[in-house]
Amino acid sequence: MRFAGVTDSALTNHGVLQAKRLGTHLAATDVKISQIYSSDLQRAYKTAEAIRIAQDEGHAPREVTKLQLLREQDFGYYEGKTFLERSKEAKDSAGKAHRNDPAFKDVESKDSMNARMAQFIDDYLINSLEKTLDENSVVVVAHGIILSHLWRTLLKRFQTKNVSVDKGVQTNEYGLEHLGGWANTGYLDLEIRSVQEQVLAQATSIPPSASEKSLNLPTNPIISDKTPSGLASTPESPAKGKELSNMLIIIKAINSQEHLKGLKKTRGGLGSLKHESSQTTMDSFFKKRRLE
Repeated sequence: MRFAGVTDSALTNHGVLQAKRLGTHLAATDVKISQIYSSDLQRAYKTAEAIRIAQDEGHAPREVTKLQLLREQDFGYYEGKTFLERSKEAKDSAGKAHRNDPAFKDVESKDSMNARMAQFIDDYLINSLEKTLDENSVVVVAHGIILSHLWRTLLKRFQTKNVSVDKGVQTNEYGLEHLGGWANTGYLDLEIRSVQEQVLAQATSIPPSASEKSLNLPTNPIISDKTPSGLASTPESPAKGKELSNMLIIIKAINSQEHLKGLKKTRGGLGSLKHESSQTTMDSFFKKRRLE
């Protein structure tokens, strides 16, 4: 395994199938997407395009908004190197060897990634949520490490009392700040709405879906009876940046992989090969043969 943070590696054959499955799944669940943000690295961008293309023509955004802000963590000197080459001993050795080398680039820090995600939230995400029609969704396609930083940065903008988890959603012992690892195309499903709209919906018996604004899949919420204990470390007041104290957030799914059920990797290593758009699938090959 090699570090490929900002390296613009292509999707594999299996990755393309996963992306198409995700797009078809979202379209089949009647998700109406008004905005798609994506890292400008092709493995994320092509996944985002698969989601956009799968949408009904009348609902699909005209294009995916590609942003360098959403790139994966930059591993600097270690980009393209194996995991063993970044062992403690190897890092100590590299540090001594390159200490005086002006071209040496260290691994991107957590503070740098948090700053990038704060900028994305302030400059793009909040504006999109404010403009999104009630029944529509905003999709963000990026990479595992940076998405974890995006989630934690976003979570800190909400007051603890305005954060809840759907019944049936499994969380871990580390709290909501740390949701665990992500499968390829596994997604976090969030519903974001204003506190005022929630109160109005409850007072007038309006179905919850009539006033929701979502990230990913908008569905009728079943709010948990109590705030998870893992939120104890979430500040009562929003973090620096545009305030979301008047908004509430509901976690609908964590690392959802419903769309991958029944999908198996091609044997013989073919699924791990770089995908080429000119490749022909077995199904399309036999269809052509029948037409001849």
